[in-house]
Amino acid sequence: MNTSNWNFIVVSFLAKRAIFIISAMLLTTLVFVIPFLYMVPDEQASPNPPGDVYDMQSDIDGKFPTPVHFATYVLESPSNDVLTRDVLLEFKQNKDRLLDLDSRGELSSGTLVKQPYLFTYYDPSLSADVVGINSLIDSIELGLNTLGMDLLEASDEDIKFVFFSLIADPNSDGILDLLSTKASSERKIVRGIEIDYWISPAMFFHLLADNEKLGGSGLEIGLGGGTDVLNKEHLNRRVLSVMLGEGNTYKVWGVAIDANLESEDEGKAAGVFITFTAIGALLVIGISFRSYWVTAISGLGLGMLMIWLKGISALIGLKSGLVIDLVVPIGMISLGVDFVVHAIHRYREELSHGLIPSKALLIGLSGVLGALVLATLSDSIAFLSNLSSNIEAVIHFGSAAAIAVFSSFLILGIVAPLTLMKIDELIEIREVVSGLVLQRILRIIGVIGVASASGASVIMMLAVSKTYGVILLGASGIIFLLVPLLFLLLAKKKINRLHSLEDSSINTMSSEPMGFASGVQNTVVLAAINSKVILLVTAFLTLLSVYFALKLEPTFDVKDFFDSDSDFVIGLDKLSEHLADKGGEPGVAYIRGDLMAPESVKAISEFIEKLRDVESVAESPSGEITIGLDVVNTTRLIMESSAMLKAVTNQTGLLIEDSDGDGIPDTRSQMVAVYEFALDHGVLSDDGNILLRPDQVAGAIFYPKNIEKNMEYLTTISFQIPGTRNQSAVTVAGDSVKPLLLDLQTQPTIEKTGLTGSPFTREEQLTASTRTLYTSLPIAFVAATLLLIFAMRSIRFAIVTVIPILLVVTWLYGIMYLAGFALNFVTAMIGAISIGVGIDYSIHMTQRFREELRKNTTKISAIASAARGTGVALVASASSSVVGFSIMGFAPMPMFASYGRLTAMMIFFALMSSLLVLPCLLMLVTKKSDLDAENDTAVVDS
Repeated sequence: MNTSNWNFIVVSFLAKRAIFIISAMLLTTLVFVIPFLYMVPDEQASPNPPGDVYDMQSDIDGKFPTPVHFATYVLESPSNDVLTRDVLLEFKQNKDRLLDLDSRGELSSGTLVKQPYLFTYYDPSLSADVVGINSLIDSIELGLNTLGMDLLEASDEDIKFVFFSLIADPNSDGILDLLSTKASSERKIVRGIEIDYWISPAMFFHLLADNEKLGGSGLEIGLGGGTDVLNKEHLNRRVLSVMLGEGNTYKVWGVAIDANLESEDEGKAAGVFITFTAIGALLVIGISFRSYWVTAISGLGLGMLMIWLKGISALIGLKSGLVIDLVVPIGMISLGVDFVVHAIHRYREELSHGLIPSKALLIGLSGVLGALVLATLSDSIAFLSNLSSNIEAVIHFGSAAAIAVFSSFLILGIVAPLTLMKIDELIEIREVVSGLVLQRILRIIGVIGVASASGASVIMMLAVSKTYGVILLGASGIIFLLVPLLFLLLAKKKINRLHSLEDSSINTMSSEPMGFASGVQNTVVLAAINSKVILLVTAFLTLLSVYFALKLEPTFDVKDFFDSDSDFVIGLDKLSEHLADKGGEPGVAYIRGDLMAPESVKAISEFIEKLRDVESVAESPSGEITIGLDVVNTTRLIMESSAMLKAVTNQTGLLIEDSDGDGIPDTRSQMVAVYEFALDHGVLSDDGNILLRPDQVAGAIFYPKNIEKNMEYLTTISFQIPGTRNQSAVTVAGDSVKPLLLDLQTQPTIEKTGLTGSPFTREEQLTASTRTLYTSLPIAFVAATLLLIFAMRSIRFAIVTVIPILLVVTWLYGIMYLAGFALNFVTAMIGAISIGVGIDYSIHMTQRFREELRKNTTKISAIASAARGTGVALVASASSSVVGFSIMGFAPMPMFASYGRLTAMMIFFALMSSLLVLPCLLMLVTKKSDLDAENDTAVVDS
């Protein structure tokens, strides 16, 4: 061995200062506990890319008040009819209880202040105020009152009669929108009159709460909400619980009312499987090495890795989020296992040759250090390639993953083998202490270490508990290392060599079973001998995978993220079942211009009517094509009120006229007059009540007081898109509506139009995620290739080392398509992790092959030696990761289950490409001159 090599010098330096280095790492870990616990970021990294669709949504959020927090619920009756006395009576009793609880401030939950939260609004069809719940119960009660009875006295037929009367009245026929689209009617004689006798299996009702009291802004339906969003979700759940009541006559589901809370609940349930993922990986390590010491060190190392990841991330200001908090730590299990397995396997490989621990560490770690450094750099490049993305969450993902790679190298690649070496040396203390006593002591310490290390790794990984229990658990793991080291320091006799431990019950240096090592070696050699066949089959499978991978499209389905048996998903299923194509997720048309010009309002009205011809836009059962207030329906509501027009005329002296009967004032000055009055006083009804409050009018049109140019007015038109769980429905709707908006924008008084709203922001997010995948992969590939060329000083060896990574990525995404996985924000991350994990496997194999060229006279013998050494380590590393992630594949939360299955497949593909394909490529590109050069180098080194 050439003792002047940089890796030998570095390892020699580290080995001489092992106690100091181990102690420093433990103390550093304790220091990182502080930011881990007390500097947790309170802001989440945005998964949204920059773009016009987000700019428009931001403009809307900043300019329009949101006075009402709105949540939808589906009520379904087992009797298949909600229009019955029993169902409506129980619903009324629960609603009355809800109002009573609210009046006493007892609906507050989460961190909400104890106060009333329900919103009150005036319903012109009832000529009365409605509090908190928008449903058909108020209208039916009013109808029953006109018949001289209340709900308690009414029969089912009385209710059917009242409902028929309501939908026959144009002022109240909108009540039909609150019924299931499965509702049906037949002609019957009731109270001596032939009526439409309606039956409906379900109905909808809506929560209306004071949004200002809830923190303002709109409800974000999606992951990543802050405290205000969580509080709204807590209120939504509380209302659901109260309105369900005893559930004697009906069941209730919320419609996307608690995405963040559901994610939190399912994440805790999935935590058990994530725990077993880590434990499973550690157990396979223990079985592979047949040593609880290696298992304990690996477990504690993983725990320390997670503390470093979280601590450093907090110190440099990385934001939290689903990917950073869960995906990165879980993914780092595989990288951490890879580092520790290769470092310790190479150390023990030298021990099996009869060397003492310190000498084995010098030779073994020196031999693998170059590959570890190269793997660290290439992994970092692969993850940092995500910095090319324009999505904040992806950028922070790349940064966090790079931190984890560097931490894995230090903790598991360097400190772990140093620690094992010192523990092996500690065995010699039986010259000072009775061997049996020492064995018992070490066993006890080892058990403590295994338990505490595995527990610490899981808790640190999940970052669920932020209590002092975490510190105590981590401290117990540290004791596992400190106590043996103290024994070593107190020993008076210097240990010069390590006695043979073949007769010891705590033998930690057993080599791999001969059959297993031979099996790996024979498999790899067989592949190398038949390289042409292997490469042809690989090329065929890869081309096939590319074909399928290119067919993979960004899709979104809530079932990809949440348990299909959860109330969250069932609620959405119930909405689809009972709403069908008569409703859906709201899309928003953004329209800015001179909206005080009557021709602008007329053009917008024509645009709304054209929406009726768009098949992918829902028309409600009552015939409505839009939802909410906008400049068109607010203007017409104003013009329908004679009291309102009279009040405007009295204040301004301007006569408001509509000569063509289109519900729009004739002149711009008249438009300005009615809106300035409405924004100050609201919209009055003919009976003197307030139809719309000023803040509701401000929610229909943005009307700047000190306007500099007429084009600054803004309104939004909200329409419903059915079936948006299939993202293709959003694309179809966008393709149909955009031409209508472009046509509207040709109007001289309209400056800008566009589409936004959650369906279109999500579509942009999915598109950007795919774009990130397609840009970061080439960057990572090119950068890693350049790095390997520089480090290996060989273009041929560098290229063949990177090729298996491309194979892994294409195989993985091809399988994803065939297995029905969706390409979304989380699964797109698998590509980056594939490069990070996969390149380690190929680097280790290539580096070991080139090292063995120095010791062997033929290429095939070098391949055989590399397979028997590094190949076995690769199998051990991959096995632990595959077993661990396969366990996660059984998690109830589909997001974690999919991540576990895909990661397990990816690691298996990385192993196969490194053991079967890479040796064939190495045989292909290695020339006789390479063999001679390496042998010449070996002679010089010796």
